[in-house]
Parts: sequence; C-alpha cells; structure tokens
Amino acid sequence: MLPAVFRFLAAFLVALSVVCLPPMVRAEPVSGSDAPAAASEPAPGSNCLGEARPRLLMHQVLGIKWGPWGIEHQLRIGGCAPLVRKPGVLFDYSFIEAGFQAHTSPIYVMPGAYLDIAPLSILQFHFQVAPILYWPAGLQGAGYYALDGYQSDYTETLLLPEDGETALGWYLRTGTTLQFAVSIGPIRLLVSDELLFEYWQLGEQPFYFHNRNDIPAARTEWFVDNMALVLAEIPLHPNLDLRVGANHQLTMNFGARQMSNFLGGVALFRFKKLGKALHDFTPLVRLGVRSQHPIRQGHFTFIVGVIFSADLLAHRGAREAPVLGAPPVDSGVLGEDFRQGLSAWP
Repeated sequence: MLPAVFRFLAAFLVALSVVCLPPMVRAEPVSGSDAPAAASEPAPGSNCLGEARPRLLMHQVLGIKWGPWGIEHQLRIGGCAPLVRKPGVLFDYSFIEAGFQAHTSPIYVMPGAYLDIAPLSILQFHFQVAPILYWPAGLQGAGYYALDGYQSDYTETLLLPEDGETALGWYLRTGTTLQFAVSIGPIRLLVSDELLFEYWQLGEQPFYFHNRNDIPAARTEWFVDNMALVLAEIPLHPNLDLRVGANHQLTMNFGARQMSNFLGGVALFRFKKLGKALHDFTPLVRLGVRSQHPIRQGHFTFIVGVIFSADLLAHRGAREAPVLGAPPVDSGVLGEDFRQGLSAWP
C-alpha cells in the first residue's frame, strides 16, 4: 500500500506545480500605442495571503502541549491561486492551494500532500494524504503501543519506554470549514467551525494507542474532529491585533465512539506583516479542560505555540510603492494554518 501512496504523492505534486505555482514573467519592450498610459490598478480581493494573485507560500506551526506532553512542527509549502476573481466580499478570499506538507514530532513523521479549495470566502474544503512512520523515543507513552482493545488502560505509567515499537502506515483527511466575520465598531467578531474526517491505517496490531488523537484506535480506524472558535479581534496597532475567545474541540473514534472533548479559551497576538515576506506571525496560548475523555476527564491542558506564513517569491513580484502609514492587508478571517495548529492536539 505504501508504494502506491508515494506514487500518488509524486503525481499530485507534479500536477500542482502546473496548476498553482506563479508563472515566470518575462519583460517585453513596449512602444507606441501598446505602451500603457498609467500603471494598472491592482486586482481586487485578498485571495492568497492578502493579495489577488498567484503566490508560492510557506506555512509553519510549532506547538508544545501539556496534558499529556507533546510537541509537533507542521510545514506546508504550496502554490496558491485565486479561484473566483469576481469582486465582492463573497469571493474576496476564494482560492485554491496545493502542495507538500509534513507533520513532525519526536515520535512520528507524516510527509504528504494537501489541497485546499475555497469556492467562497466563508467555505473551504480540505484534502490531505500522507504515509506515516512511528518510532519509540525512550519515554513513557512515546512510540507505537499495542492495546488489547478499545477499553484498555493507556495511562502513561503503563506504557513503558522499552515497550514502544516502530510502525508504518498512512492516513487520509478530508473536511470543510465554515467561517465569517462581523464588525462591531472597531472590534471584529470571528466565528469558525471546522469538521474533519480522518482514515488511519497504522501498524500490524489489532488495536493501539493513537498518540496524536490521545484515544485508542483499531489498526484501520475512522476519526471525526470538529473544532469551533469564537474570537474577538481587537486592533492594538495597524500591524498588530489581539484575538481572544473560546474554543471547543471534539475528537471521536468511530470504532467505539470514544470521545475527547476540550473546552477552553485561546489568545493570539497577530503581527499582520513582518518585513517583505513574513505574514500573520502569531504567538498563541490555549488553556482549558477535558470535559470528556476515556481516562483524562476533568484534566487541565494547555498549548503554547507560534504560527506564521511567508511569500517565498516576495522579492520577485512587481509591487506598487507602499502608501506611508497604510495598514497591511488582511490575509483572511482565521487562516488554515491557525486551525491546523490547534487541531493537531485534541
């Protein structure tokens, strides 16, 4: 199965390089009636990281979680292009983006491909596929651990370092995001709900402890993950805002319908732009409790992390001279890299 997954990824990445990557522009001399009288107006919309033009983008997320401990780095490099160029708030953030992604932690790596399609500013569709490699890290609960069944106790003290194993597999993830923003005076209310379905096939044992989702799983397992966010965006500076609010996340395995429910608060300081290439540089903290969980119900948990995006060809694009004192353009309501960062740790 794994060779077929790798062949699919190779074909997918070749195809996206044709569809999404910005074309190379060659300057041609103009004269006479072909010379424009004035510079053309910029295209409306903020489809790809704040601008209505194709871009080669990089997104990164680094987060550390306690309850239990975990760390993960996420990398995405892909091409983004406006999907609908019709002006208007309904299409200002429509786009198609595809490329390479990798999730890396001390016990696993998942290098694969992703595709995000937003036909409307308020609606996004997500597709991801990747092979998986697990290995033991010499710590309690850090590795691939076989279980007797869904009801097994997987407390860290029972998952001894010497029992951790290596495992291979693959996963598929698909889902949708609904989002909108409403201005109330100087403050914006941001609302987002992301619903994801995951299919995992990992290892050779009938059941195992799924570290990433923190619940038991069968060798082949479907999961559902739903994350809702309600945030108030408070401007602190033309280039800085504070986003603070509530977050609810539900993760469930389909085999036994065991749930991990998180309820808490989240705060983010978002620098809209740093330099020419860096966008949405966002330190964040999330605090809360597990309102429902097979073995951690009522436990406190928190995440600290940082998220940012970058235009990898920022120095190549032809830009108009910046207006002195003009605020940076807004690149979206919440941003898929932000939601992916939080959904990494149910």
